[in-house]
Amino acid sequence: MIICNKKDRAGIDMKSVYLDTCMVIGLIEGDAEQRKALKNYLSDKTVLSSELVRLEARLLAVRENKLEQLQLYDGFFSVCDFIELNRLVFELATTLRAENNLKTPDALHLAAAIESSCDEFCTNDKHLLKVSIQHIKVIDWAMLLGG
Repeated sequence: MIICNKKDRAGIDMKSVYLDTCMVIGLIEGDAEQRKALKNYLSDKTVLSSELVRLEARLLAVRENKLEQLQLYDGFFSVCDFIELNRLVFELATTLRAENNLKTPDALHLAAAIESSCDEFCTNDKHLLKVSIQHIKVIDWAMLLGG
């Protein structure tokens, strides 16, 4: 499992953030204001992801053979640190899902962020947002857009 590398090349501490799928899609396909706000927010962060986010985010572009969009996604994922979805993540996801009626992928995203000691979790899923606040600092579109 990756425990976030929280220093940049100059040795300066950086916050780590896990983006769930809706935020990654917003970064690639969102309107100009969303993309700019998210890029600004991520500029001084260590960005973490998982193969689950990669699968979910790229699905429509693969299905519709949108090669340019796939290149944008692949470019984004090439600079992310990937969190392994191991047994500890699945155990926590099971608990989170059982206690909070989360969908399995949402429980896995949140568990991955918690287990890897991320500083922040970025989502715009309203139910996941409510559950996540109990466990980790959460960032959503309203915060990013100044709302």
